[in-house]
Amino acid sequence: MVLLSGEWLGSMAVAVVIFLLLVDLMHRRARWAARYPPGPTPLPGLGNLLQLDFQDLPRSMGQLRRRYGNVFSLQMAWTPTVVLNGLAAMREALVERSEDTSDRPPSPISEPMGFGPGSEGVILARYGHAWREQRRFSVSTMRNFGLGKKSLEQWVTEEASCLCAAFAAQDGSPFRPKELLNKAVSNVISSLIYARRFEYDDPQDSCAILRALPDMVDRKPDRF
Repeated sequence: MVLLSGEWLGSMAVAVVIFLLLVDLMHRRARWAARYPPGPTPLPGLGNLLQLDFQDLPRSMGQLRRRYGNVFSLQMAWTPTVVLNGLAAMREALVERSEDTSDRPPSPISEPMGFGPGSEGVILARYGHAWREQRRFSVSTMRNFGLGKKSLEQWVTEEASCLCAAFAAQDGSPFRPKELLNKAVSNVISSLIYARRFEYDDPQDSCAILRALPDMVDRKPDRF
C-alpha cells in the first residue's frame, strides 16, 4: 500500500474545497436567478462585496443601474439585497406592494435591550397583525395628546421661533445646525409630554433625557 504524502493530501484538500465552493455557487446562483432581479454574479462566500467600490458607492451603484436597470440584486456576503432606483420602482415597491416590503429583519440590539417577541412596540416590531394593533393604539394615544390638532401647532410654532432666533444668533458665522435641530425636535416632544421646554444652552444634567432621544436615533443600526 502506498502511503499518501502530505503534499498530495494538501492538494487534494484544496481541490475538494474548490469543488464544494463551485457546487455551492451553482446551487445558490440557480435559486438566486429564479427568485431575484438580475444582477452581477456573486463570488462564493463574498457575494458581490469585491465588486462594489465602498469609497464611492453612488458611482458604483450607478454603473450597476446602467447595466441591469432600475431594479437589480446584490449578494452582500450571504445576505441577498434588492436595490431600487427611480421614483417609479420605489413607488411600486413601497406603496403599491407595501404589504410585501413593510417588514424588517430582527435587530441585533432588540434582545439585549429587553425587547422580545410581542414586546417590540412599534419601531422594532416585525410587520404583521401585532404591529398594526400597536400602531393603531399609538396613533390613537398621540391624537389624544394633540397630534393632528391645532393645539400641537402652537408648540411647533413656538419652537420654530426659538430655533430661528438661535440661527440668527450665529451672526452669519458657519455652524452645524444638527445639534440645534435635534434640541428643537426634542423640545416639541418635551412640550407634548412634560408641558415644558428647555433652553438650548440648558445645563447638561437637566437636558439629559432630551439629549438621549437624538443620540438613540444617531446610534441606530443601519438595517434599522
